[in-house]
Amino acid sequence: MSILLVQSCSKSKNQPGEPVKALELYSGYFFKIIKKSIRDGKLQDEIDICVLSAEHGLIDTTDEISYYDRRMNADRAAEIRDDITMELRSRVDENDYDHVIFNLGSAYRGAIGDLSDLPASVQFIEGDGIGYKGHTLKQIIRGDYSSLEMEVRNATAQAD
Repeated sequence: MSILLVQSCSKSKNQPGEPVKALELYSGYFFKIIKKSIRDGKLQDEIDICVLSAEHGLIDTTDEISYYDRRMNADRAAEIRDDITMELRSRVDENDYDHVIFNLGSAYRGAIGDLSDLPASVQFIEGDGIGYKGHTLKQIIRGDYSSLEMEVRNATAQAD
């Protein structure tokens, strides 16, 4: 089983003064969870993470970027929607992902077009409050898919 996790960028960023890997730039709550899982050796091998950036679009965590201060809004989401959707389709096709999991705020969801015919299941981390979504994210990246819909749980059981 292979999973693409799409994490929205964060308002909170380090200000390194020179380009750094995207994962190093972002310092928000969800990125702290991701970084801790990596440090602890708990990030599952079958999970690839990319970032939906208000400034840069869809980027890999290893892409080098500089500090920026751009927030996602409805206009920006509409502006990049076609490119983001095309890039997601390309990534799924090239890497044969079984699942695409999004952890996005409402403004970022507007940057995602129709993926109903994608050859992978599409899931969104849902929940009221950042704490619940953070807990769910932590479970997923550490290999516990019980908080997702039944389709992902069943696929995980079949893969084992």
